[in-house]
Amino acid sequence: MSDRSRHSRRTPPTIKTLADLSGYSIGTISKALRGSPVVAPATKETILKIAEEVGYQANARGMALRTGKTYQAAVLMPVTAVSDYEWDGVEYTQILSGLSQALEGSEYRMSVLTIRDADDGLEAARRVVDLGLADGLIFSGILQDDPRINFLVDAGFPFVSLGRCRRELDYAHVDVDNEWASHAATQRLISGGHRRIALINPRAELCYAADRIDGFTRAFDEARMIASTDLIVGGDLSTRFGRESAIELSKRSDPPTAFVCVNESTTLGVLSGLRDAGMTIGTDVDVIAYDDINVSAYFTPPITTFYQPIEVLGRTLGQFLLKRMAGEEPDTLKQVFRPKLVARQPDDLGKKRV
Repeated sequence: MSDRSRHSRRTPPTIKTLADLSGYSIGTISKALRGSPVVAPATKETILKIAEEVGYQANARGMALRTGKTYQAAVLMPVTAVSDYEWDGVEYTQILSGLSQALEGSEYRMSVLTIRDADDGLEAARRVVDLGLADGLIFSGILQDDPRINFLVDAGFPFVSLGRCRRELDYAHVDVDNEWASHAATQRLISGGHRRIALINPRAELCYAADRIDGFTRAFDEARMIASTDLIVGGDLSTRFGRESAIELSKRSDPPTAFVCVNESTTLGVLSGLRDAGMTIGTDVDVIAYDDINVSAYFTPPITTFYQPIEVLGRTLGQFLLKRMAGEEPDTLKQVFRPKLVARQPDDLGKKRV
């Protein structure tokens, strides 16, 4: 029987066990287990292989006592309570992928905490801070006045938000310029002759919902037109919500001739609803989408899109969080991306009815 097999049948192995079996120092073992870049890849691979063979599990509490750090980066991941929600978690897989890329080679590991809403997220944030469960935090779904941001800023705890609230607070964030994107999409449709434009939007309490309404109405103001605010609808961003909204709006006495959609899921639903209403995209009605996982390239027919890869947002979030956890001040860790226009329906710029 090998030494490794004998160890696996005794008391739980420790870092000293791994040092005895591998011949490396306890310091090298500790760095390798934390993924430190100062340990050569071959050495790290040898140590991790031995650790796996003997069933070693790091004692996070002991590591925290020694270093004052958990080497955990926590992510609050929202999970909807809506039944049969077709898009649940799809975008967040790309965020987590980007975060993983940013943390690769660092000492940190990612832990995911599922939450239902912002209130649940606040309680999760309190647990992370009060119990010392992580060294930093990332979350999204930002409200106009977000209690998580208020709490974490007051606590001085490192965090980066995906999105911005409307309070004048200094905190690290990554965001998309939703006001600009909504304005650019609406302006494009107005230039194409549209006057009745629908905005398929998130729930009103979300900050980027207000940003998109601001951009939408600004485009009408600049054209010296009355904004079609009666055609703004907000909801849970499901495909069902997009479809039901398109069907309901198309039945109005003065229906929209164009739609600006907040994400790929609602866009897919709008296309389905317009088809069922007997309307042809590019002829009877135009649709412009916002896309962050490159799904719109497969829509039939192809539609004009404002595209911002969400994986890039996730990677930037991770890079910023590493810097915050290392002590960098938040005023240098703020980035707002402007999505790229992908024009797949040139006719939305040229021949629509007044």
